[in-house]
Amino acid sequence: MFEKREVRSVPGIRRDELWTKSWDWWSRQGFRLTQTGPYRFHGTSHYERIGLRREFDIAIDEVAGGSSVDLSFRASLTDEGLVLGAVTAVFLFPVAVVGGAVSYTEYESEARNLMAAFWRYAYSGAGPVPPAAQTMMPSPCAGCGAAMLPDWKVCPYCGRARPSGQA
Repeated sequence: MFEKREVRSVPGIRRDELWTKSWDWWSRQGFRLTQTGPYRFHGTSHYERIGLRREFDIAIDEVAGGSSVDLSFRASLTDEGLVLGAVTAVFLFPVAVVGGAVSYTEYESEARNLMAAFWRYAYSGAGPVPPAAQTMMPSPCAGCGAAMLPDWKVCPYCGRARPSGQA
């Protein structure tokens, strides 16, 4: 469906510290994690209801004065999602087309927000944050720290309600 890749340097944080920090953050976002090599891991998450699979790969390397992170994020429909989409298209073609376009935009937006929230978290405690990492993001959940999209009223991971007036 879509794929996005970013490579950034995180100054002032050693690779082993960033590894632990990254593993913790992605697991709190609801991803199932698997170590794929030294300082490398893969994560998967499924939206069973709509048949969407989200995956990412991270590789963390040491560089002078800090670490370098290579993050690749992908989202695609599962076989179940394709079957559901095909059945919907047969019976409700115009609604399916509009729904598919809206869904794709939402998934892409969520992926970008998730990646931006990760970068923001990775840079926390690293000293001065580069301008590219200063992306405006909604605050994380006060309960579990997971990234919350602006229109979410309740965290989908821990169930805690977002305080009113916070985006």
